[in-house]
Amino acid sequence: MRSGKRTGRASEADAAKDRQRGPRDERGVLADQILKAARASFASRGYGATSLRSVAHDAGVDPALVSYYFESKAGLLDAVLVLPDGFLEGITAAASAPLRKRGAALVQASLSMWDDPQSAEILRAIILTANHEQVAMDRIREVFAVHILRAVSDNLSDDERSLRAGLVASQIVGLAITRYVWKIGSIATIPSSQVVDLIGPAVQRYLVRP
Repeated sequence: MRSGKRTGRASEADAAKDRQRGPRDERGVLADQILKAARASFASRGYGATSLRSVAHDAGVDPALVSYYFESKAGLLDAVLVLPDGFLEGITAAASAPLRKRGAALVQASLSMWDDPQSAEILRAIILTANHEQVAMDRIREVFAVHILRAVSDNLSDDERSLRAGLVASQIVGLAITRYVWKIGSIATIPSSQVVDLIGPAVQRYLVRP
């Protein structure tokens, strides 16, 4: 009997600790709340002006939960910079499309991610955070240096491949910023299919034209 009581008390104590840290079935919900608040803070205030306590306040959770889920501010930033599911796979598939369709495929792959609200929130935060933080900028550069370069013919010199990949990236990133972040003029409102028709040929030119 006494042993059972001790076990019961131990179970109650464990349950209390779990409640302090957050119910297990709510872990994903709480982590998402924290990440959403962190994305907004890093994008608008920068890394230096963001604290775990301010993120917790914005997310409506106990500050201990932020440390529990992400360990540190650096760990939180790293989580914020994780690209949306399917982003790299989409770019890689587009970079492997038949050469004559590759420009349009790259534009379409980018628009498909940005047209998804959840993915767009992540991408917008990464781009805006890159304005403040070198680590975020390095992450973007790495993605485009590796994945966009694959779209450029291997038969060209390294310098020309790098230049062409940079020109393609300027179109893809520039389009994302003007259409989805700054929302400038008609480019922000016209259908995605029309954007592909207009921007795809420019990207195609950078890939194959002299």
